[in-house]
Amino acid sequence: MKKLPAFVLSTALLFPLSLPVYAAETTSVVQSQSLTYEQALERAFNASIPLKNAADEIDRSFEIRQTIGSGIQSYPIGVGNGEKEAAERAKAKALIQADTAWGISKRKYDLEKDNIIYSVKTAYNNVLKAQKQKELAEANVKNQEVQKNVAFYKASEGALSQYELSQEEGKYNSALKQKAAADKALDDAWTKLNALIGAPQEARFALVDEPQFKPFERSETDLENDITYVVSNSDLVDMAEKQLKIQRLNVELYTYNASSSTSYKAEEIGVRQVANKVDDTKKNLADGMRAIYYSIKQLEDQYKALTIELKKAEETLKMAQVRYDTGVGIKADVTAAELAVADKKKKIFDTLIQLDNLKLAYEKPWVVAGASAGGGSAQ
Repeated sequence: MKKLPAFVLSTALLFPLSLPVYAAETTSVVQSQSLTYEQALERAFNASIPLKNAADEIDRSFEIRQTIGSGIQSYPIGVGNGEKEAAERAKAKALIQADTAWGISKRKYDLEKDNIIYSVKTAYNNVLKAQKQKELAEANVKNQEVQKNVAFYKASEGALSQYELSQEEGKYNSALKQKAAADKALDDAWTKLNALIGAPQEARFALVDEPQFKPFERSETDLENDITYVVSNSDLVDMAEKQLKIQRLNVELYTYNASSSTSYKAEEIGVRQVANKVDDTKKNLADGMRAIYYSIKQLEDQYKALTIELKKAEETLKMAQVRYDTGVGIKADVTAAELAVADKKKKIFDTLIQLDNLKLAYEKPWVVAGASAGGGSAQ
């Protein structure tokens, strides 16, 4: 096979290659309205039916508490004996349970808000991530089309086999499929965000809050202090402890010689079981925070390594551009180097997205572990 001089290829590639111009693509939706994360969050709060129901449940449980409380004149103390004392204790337990349910309803409302906060954060970031993936896929198509045209020219001059040409054509077709997949992934990401914020499915916004790198300045000592604070103030833990309070009533106000089908010993075992759940909730939150903390630290190291790789890729691109401009290089080398730079930038952006999501999860670890207790789901 003949080897073609670089200047021959360079000259050939000055002719139009019919490259796709993705920037000129039209869309049925005008992206004229910008959308910050805070705006998306406010819209999600207003659109959330579960949040509205959680707010109504606070009022409802309060009314139930007031109704039950109005019929109680005295509060029994200690264990009782016989049906009469069992009835008195049942009324007292009903009031305490209603009061506890009212407190839990307020905690569930807060948890539902936290779930929405995290869901909007991840959905908002997923759109940004999908947009970057689409840009990378478009750059890949551009590069592969240039490489395919180079291969076609070489093959026409006898400098490349038909098998090698078919390989390049296959890479180009694969790039087109990847772009189609990226387009669909972006549409799916928009659908999920729009569903959260109550926007029409076809709506598109200009998202303005891209994550930026900020060092996570928390030491391991800070981590343990943060765990202590979060566990002590967690809605999940408070709800579990309120359930334990109710369970303890069954022991503290137990009535002998009544029609109860549960023995005193069984009620004691029930207290231990609920207490174990409280401890398990605390442990899961603590373990989750530690896992998130070390993931953040690893991603920060990954970010630093990727920035170094990006600088190297940019230097390679500069050299390829200079060689092409001076006639000793080819356009294919430039587009390949451009793709390498775009790939590094995409990996850096993905890392920033992960860091942004994890930092929020560090502040509110219950949204990624045990969020179902709040009556919602974090995505």
